[in-house]
Amino acid sequence: MDVDWWARGIAIGAASAAATNVVLTALTYRRVRPKVKVRLFRTGVRIGGREPEATEYQFTLRFSNSGTTPVKVERIELVTYPKWRRTKRFELVKGQRFDFRDDEPPEVPALNGMTHRFRLPTERLTDSEQRKHLRFRVLLSNGETIVSSKLKADEWLLLDE
Repeated sequence: MDVDWWARGIAIGAASAAATNVVLTALTYRRVRPKVKVRLFRTGVRIGGREPEATEYQFTLRFSNSGTTPVKVERIELVTYPKWRRTKRFELVKGQRFDFRDDEPPEVPALNGMTHRFRLPTERLTDSEQRKHLRFRVLLSNGETIVSSKLKADEWLLLDE
């Protein structure tokens, strides 16, 4: 009879040790996972010579990773949301996908940051309502999607004369 209680005590101790290991592993992953933020760092306009349709906006994006794991950027999109607040429905203005076979995607190093240039032809933004709710959406290699804050139109937009 005493052996039965010893076996139960060992099984309960092993189960509690396994549960503690699961909790500590989950907390460690939360601590070391990549925590990336994206923001608009600088803007500009590149004039394409004599052709007015070659004029394009240049956005310099700043990625900062406060986690201890580096992560790669798979896709950057400039999107517009139809309403004033961010919903799951959006319209793609322009996207840039990084193919792992052709070119190496940009990597955001751990506890550091990087900048990336994103170009957009000026004729892609013709609707004034579309210009108001622009945001950058970034898909990371770990499957996480990051959305920037709304771009302020008075800081980067070419006004129609």
